[in-house]
Amino acid sequence: MNTHPREDLLDLKATCAFFGGTKPFHPSTLYRGIAAKRYPAPVRVGPNASRWLRAECEAALAAMIARRAGE
Repeated sequence: MNTHPREDLLDLKATCAFFGGTKPFHPSTLYRGIAAKRYPAPVRVGPNASRWLRAECEAALAAMIARRAGE
């Protein structure tokens, strides 16, 4: 059973756009955020390919919104 359809996988460009909105992040900004545990780590799907799970990105964004509401 496939629990993560293909459209639930985001490539680097799509992930940068997901978090950056109308002004997508530069990939280095995303990777610094991953190192700081702000954004989810990618899933390695090949020797030179990584993807991010949309559900994990949505959860990370929801956590950021919750922290902001708690301030």
